[in-house]
Amino acid sequence: MSRRIYNLLLYHAQQHAKDCDEYTLPLAQVVGNVSSSENTEAIKKRLREMASTTIEWNSSTTDDLADQEWNIASLLAAKITPARKGRPMMLTWSYAPSVRRELIEPKQYTRLLLQLTSRMTLYSAAVLLEIGFQYLSSPGQLTMRQPVDWWAAVLRGQPLSRPVDYRFFKRDTLTPGLREVNEVQSEFELDLIEHRNGRKVVELQFKVIRRCADAAAEHASSVDNLADNGTPDATDMLSKPLNLELLESLMSLGLNEHDADLLVSRHDNDRVTRAVAYVKSKLAAKSPIDSPAAYLQHVIKHGYADSPAVSAQTEQVEADGQPDVSEAARQVVSQVESEERRRRHERQLIDEVRAGFEACPEQEQSLRIHAFGQTLRAPRERQTWNSLGLASRPLSARFFWWMATQDPRWEESQTPEA
Repeated sequence: MSRRIYNLLLYHAQQHAKDCDEYTLPLAQVVGNVSSSENTEAIKKRLREMASTTIEWNSSTTDDLADQEWNIASLLAAKITPARKGRPMMLTWSYAPSVRRELIEPKQYTRLLLQLTSRMTLYSAAVLLEIGFQYLSSPGQLTMRQPVDWWAAVLRGQPLSRPVDYRFFKRDTLTPGLREVNEVQSEFELDLIEHRNGRKVVELQFKVIRRCADAAAEHASSVDNLADNGTPDATDMLSKPLNLELLESLMSLGLNEHDADLLVSRHDNDRVTRAVAYVKSKLAAKSPIDSPAAYLQHVIKHGYADSPAVSAQTEQVEADGQPDVSEAARQVVSQVESEERRRRHERQLIDEVRAGFEACPEQEQSLRIHAFGQTLRAPRERQTWNSLGLASRPLSARFFWWMATQDPRWEESQTPEA
């Protein structure tokens, strides 16, 4: 969340004149509701983190590695001014001069960096993306060489309590982050360099390889297509205030800050808010839930919170604010459980249809595959289905769902229980 706030402030700073020493915004443009003391304390907590975080970099006006200057600075300085004489509560922030020159008078990649960061799903990928752009134009295009534990703390975004096992760090953090950063942008590829002492990996650095023009154009096209299929507009995301109250609500259900931030960035805030209300209403009804955090993600994934009727009932539970089990709460729980039963019946039917299909003669299978292909409207989907068939996992899932809807038993799952 601190990273998103930092990017939001940077976005607004770049809209000002380049010679500004300080930048000011109504705090409501950053965090939305400023009347909540919890919300105000939450933004102060993030600003403290950023003010206490230092960044280091090397700079040079020549290609001589020996001529590089070492720099260090805090991310930013900030203050919050209370509302006065009709003026709203204001946030003022500033950057160290050397940092401001790099950020506010950016090279071409800085705006691209802000846009790409909004597409990242992994914290490690967002960090590696920034490092890659930082060293893209440096001589040698090699990042700093640091111990494994140093990289583990940086890519996880938190101090280490004990040394890491490199095998697990590479599997769980390093490799997924590298894969995502190389897939989401077309400017460069990031390669891992392992430095060993005997057989043990003790230090790491990265090689930043600029993509050739043709490869970059082809990769950019595929990335743009991916973004067009559901990624929120980056500028729109950066210009909107952050919902810190929702973040705190998610964390109160057991999500850590990173997972809560991912959930908020991937889904519509209203939808997540409804899901939080559903889970809280079920907890109020004293329903057995082993993990509220896991159940919340289950509710969002399957759309249990998207029914207008259930939403109205949940809002009534919240408005009543009673700790006992109200009739409205029981109705909410009943609705959610009914939806769970319906989806469970659907999944069971799809599994049965899949088993029946696999037992069919090859000729009958071909007829059904062809019939499903006729239902596909998008030329790219038809082309993929004709060339890959059931080997395409997304279309294969849709195929068996389509077959299940042809089964008379499907209607049973769509009929509400009395």
